[in-house]
Amino acid sequence: MRQSTARSTQNWMDRERADRARLYPDEVRVAADLYGSIAAGRRENLERVVAQARARGREPQVCLYALSIDGQVPRASLDAAANYAERQSWHVGPKQSYTDPNGATAPKGRPGWGLLREQIRAGFAEGVVVITAAVVSCRIDDYRRELGWFEEHRRFVALVASEIIRGRA
Repeated sequence: MRQSTARSTQNWMDRERADRARLYPDEVRVAADLYGSIAAGRRENLERVVAQARARGREPQVCLYALSIDGQVPRASLDAAANYAERQSWHVGPKQSYTDPNGATAPKGRPGWGLLREQIRAGFAEGVVVITAAVVSCRIDDYRRELGWFEEHRRFVALVASEIIRGRA
């Protein structure tokens, strides 16, 4: 398992930035993308797992995961994830779509996410496809923990809408 390079303590640059923000409140600032800091590691792991599956002569098997709102089946999200998997030449098995109600629960506390992890742990899938990182968790620590779990099990998380969109300011 790769160790995270993200810092949890402030250095002199962080303190200087905070001082400048306090002294010049009207100055325009761009907030850092917390998910972007771990995008490269997630992508690297995805490519490694996919390459290993293809080296064994098979296309990666994936599960789909989405959050539902007001009890509605998130058909658009699941369809977008399935289309993404198809474009990548990945196979989505029958009954390999999982959903949970949208809420503040950590990923480990969600029944659908738990079933998905059981499928991954049992070796029925190499990865999971979700729309965005926030579907896994809106909390960066939970998201990082889940990515670590997938990497530890030599599996991946694929995002339809990646953390970083190149070419945009």
